Amino acid sequence: MKHTSRLFTFLALFTLLPTAAHAASPVYVVAAGDTLSKIAREHQTTVSQLMQVNQLNTDRLAIGQTLTLAGVGVPDESVGAPPDLAATSDAKHDDDSSPADVKPESSDHNARITGDVVNVRRTPSLDAKILGKLHYGDTVEVVEAGDDWTKIKYEDDKHAYVSSTYLSSTPLPDLPEFSGDVDTASLRRLEAVIQPLLNTPYVLGGTTTSGFDCSGFTSYVFQKLGVHLPRTSEEQFGGGKKISLDEAQPGDLLFYDALGKGRVSHVAIYMGNGVIVHANGDDVRFGKVEYMHKLYPFYGVKRYLDFQ
Repeated sequence: MKHTSRLFTFLALFTLLPTAAHAASPVYVVAAGDTLSKIAREHQTTVSQLMQVNQLNTDRLAIGQTLTLAGVGVPDESVGAPPDLAATSDAKHDDDSSPADVKPESSDHNARITGDVVNVRRTPSLDAKILGKLHYGDTVEVVEAGDDWTKIKYEDDKHAYVSSTYLSSTPLPDLPEFSGDVDTASLRRLEAVIQPLLNTPYVLGGTTTSGFDCSGFTSYVFQKLGVHLPRTSEEQFGGGKKISLDEAQPGDLLFYDALGKGRVSHVAIYMGNGVIVHANGDDVRFGKVEYMHKLYPFYGVKRYLDFQ
């Protein structure tokens, strides 16, 4: 895969692992009497985690509905951590994503979340109550840094804690650099379109800045760049130029089966260095290709824009 660097001023540098199309994720078929709470208890996870992984907007289930169980039931501070590396008694733990290469060392500054989904705790302990979750690329204000836990400001200036493993305060350069003959002006246009859309809420069927679903988001972005995309992710997968994952460049579309139905049901925009941006079921945010590949079968890459 072509490696680009420093596309966004707040993106960490990640190396995309060469990955082929993944086999289907473990799934659970909803039966009569099932509830999300029941399924969560049986698989040692939480309702919120099941909803996050399956991009559910409601806790109502239908008989025969399939739920992916990949990435759930992990007692680590990062949802994307493989079970065999999960921590059980302290905050010294890791996942397949790059941990912070430089830990925050002083108070009253900002740090960036580098884990996929990171728990926010009331006190510095894995046994403490979870107040919420932060996601890859989120910025937090550090109150007091530590080797294991970092105190941060969280919602209405209350103090909370996150694992220091998933924080980075490494300064990032402010100018993009790209390998190969890449049209940097076009990439800056892509950045300019996407940046104001971050954190836009997920709305099923949404195609406007009031709310997007995954294909509504990609359609909107590409329309701003002068390219018309088909409406649904499955239709978008049917068009464009087929590209291998190793050759993917910023602006290409990556496709997944997020519903476990044996067909394309999710699309994301590739940003380089293993980073994607997509409407993921909660809002528009950054994510990592390697994490997506843990969760969903990968269907391929399509190119509608060529920045060369």
